[in-house]
Amino acid sequence: MERAYVYTLGVVVEQVEMIESAIRNMEQAMRHVSPATVDVIRRNKNQLESLLERIMDTNVSSTPGLQASIEGNKQCLQDCFSADYTNRLSTIRRTRR
Repeated sequence: MERAYVYTLGVVVEQVEMIESAIRNMEQAMRHVSPATVDVIRRNKNQLESLLERIMDTNVSSTPGLQASIEGNKQCLQDCFSADYTNRLSTIRRTRR
């Protein structure tokens, strides 16, 4: 029996980060290798960029509901994105007791 792999939003984010990291590494490597190797790396980089574009164009949904997750963490998100003009370090409070 064939098993289907379920891609959740978290898995997709991890994969996108890995692909972006690989693209950055390839860009760095192209500065230090021979012209023939640059062509090979450039082809691989183009393939990764195409894959990344395909992933970003895909409609990915989150099982627990992204809206519900955002609402549940609303205060935390507001704290993370709001500007702090009090010259105090931001703190993360405990969420469990």
